Amino acid sequence: MFDGNQTLLKELVRNLVDNALNYTPSTPERPGLITVRVLADPFGHVLLLQVEDNGPGIAEADRELVFEPFYRVLGNEADGSGLGLPIVREIANQHRAQVKLEDAHPGKHPPGALFTVRFESETAA
Repeated sequence: MFDGNQTLLKELVRNLVDNALNYTPSTPERPGLITVRVLADPFGHVLLLQVEDNGPGIAEADRELVFEPFYRVLGNEADGSGLGLPIVREIANQHRAQVKLEDAHPGKHPPGALFTVRFESETAA
């Protein structure tokens, strides 16, 4: 069983999707692609929320820093305050969930970004 604050979880999803939209370029030659998925194990103990894009990705050196307030990756033109991902992490923490960031398409250029939020039910702990 998964319980959570509906308003905060909606904000978590909105921030992840907005981030993907803002940082994934789209052209007629190479359309931006954003995928949102929710996956649950068959026994109901783990729920994964994933937001994946085919944008430039986030360098490994920046992956922890992007969760710090006001941190912005250099070299992009996207608008933002640098607060979206810190908010995501805080909401995840309040729900005893973990946020993982990795390349969506390792070895490809661009690699894209894959954010996974892992929620575990209280009965699994």
